[in-house]
Amino acid sequence: MIIHSVWEVVQAEAAAVTGKLGVCFTDLKTGERCSLHGDEPFPSASVFKIFVLAELFRQAAAGRFDLDDRYPLREEDKSEGSGVLQLLAAGMEPTLRDYATLMMILSDNTAADFLFRLTGKENIRENVLKPLGLVKTKCDLTCSDLISICYQMQPGQNLHARIGGDSPFLLNTAPYIGALPENDETSPHDVSALLERLYLGKWIDRKADTEMLEIMKRCQTNARIPKYLPKGTAVAHKTGTMDRVANDAGIIYTPEGDYILSMFYNGNMASEQEYLSNDHNFVGDELLARLSQKIYDIYTA
Repeated sequence: MIIHSVWEVVQAEAAAVTGKLGVCFTDLKTGERCSLHGDEPFPSASVFKIFVLAELFRQAAAGRFDLDDRYPLREEDKSEGSGVLQLLAAGMEPTLRDYATLMMILSDNTAADFLFRLTGKENIRENVLKPLGLVKTKCDLTCSDLISICYQMQPGQNLHARIGGDSPFLLNTAPYIGALPENDETSPHDVSALLERLYLGKWIDRKADTEMLEIMKRCQTNARIPKYLPKGTAVAHKTGTMDRVANDAGIIYTPEGDYILSMFYNGNMASEQEYLSNDHNFVGDELLARLSQKIYDIYTA
């Protein structure tokens, strides 16, 4: 059976690392599911942007704004980390759809923080997390706040200066082990549940849910789930990266059917040897890419 074979390769890959690996596999053709640490919280990093996207589209459907409305980019809106908006001149006026697209396909932190503030963390909690029963998910922090906390930055310190050259030693620090009352966290089951609602057209409606997935299919951070899959394989996904944390969650579309794969590798909790060897997420990236390939080969055999 597919589920049994998937479970075997997940267990084998988890046993090969000392960092914590969480996986949820859902066969969208049969509804069968298997998971490892599926109900346990992991640092979500930029995977939390999926929940921001869901609330943005919900508010648009409710008539609060139109996704084609334009909002000026201000200098004070810019956030460090991934993305391109921080490098562009203030004054441009992207649409909300533009902000959403940049947030999802380039993991643009400026776009994400703008939309996070626009939609409101309380609304994400009350309108997305609670109704769907996503009890292991927290969306409390902007990217800017998360970066400052996770990299233990001092006031006024530049991210590039903080992580450039020799990366800071952050093994088993509070944001990565679930020791903060407010954080950005999720579980493999939680993010898979939202992805399944989008796939089935049961979040807002078929049109809006399909548009969200079409945006996610254009994701350009592809060193994990899609890396070793056949060229042209459609994957609607979102990655997340922090110190030795490598996440990827998405829907994989195949000729034999479609499936959800949510993978979270917390290398911040690994042995010191594995932690040090995982600078720039080499271990995490390869772990998730290899596991994705093995699951695809099982599913399409």
